[in-house]
Amino acid sequence: MDASTEQIKWFQFKPGVVVDSLRVAHCAAPTSEDGEVQAWCGLKFHPSDIEEAADPTSPPDSGKAPACAPCSACLLRLAAATDETRQPASTSPEDGKLAVVLRKAQWLLDDAAYYLPQGRCSTEDREMLAKTLDQLAALIREQGTQNLVIEQFGA
Repeated sequence: MDASTEQIKWFQFKPGVVVDSLRVAHCAAPTSEDGEVQAWCGLKFHPSDIEEAADPTSPPDSGKAPACAPCSACLLRLAAATDETRQPASTSPEDGKLAVVLRKAQWLLDDAAYYLPQGRCSTEDREMLAKTLDQLAALIREQGTQNLVIEQFGA
């Protein structure tokens, strides 16, 4: 698995193929087997069901569909495979780890906020959320001597 950002292709289901909550941006190297595209998370997609998406970690690209929220499993594999020499000089490995855990917590919180009122949040889901939040709190405390800036966008 080569994590070169030039070789990573982001894609997602086309609108209307699946419900909107399942439309997430997946990543893979630009190869396909048996007429299917396999994402880094392990899911396989039929080419007629997907569209190429802009990189969700970059500014929007007018030539591609805007990316939905990225697949957490794909993003975690991408983060794990990324060569540290490609990171900006100001980014430490600890910052990258914190960013991945922050994003994971965000997705788990989004899922909990959606499924909890419906009574569809399992004990395992709650435990995974609690462990992720504990991990996030520990990472933030470890980096407490550094300045942590969280920008708020919007009005």
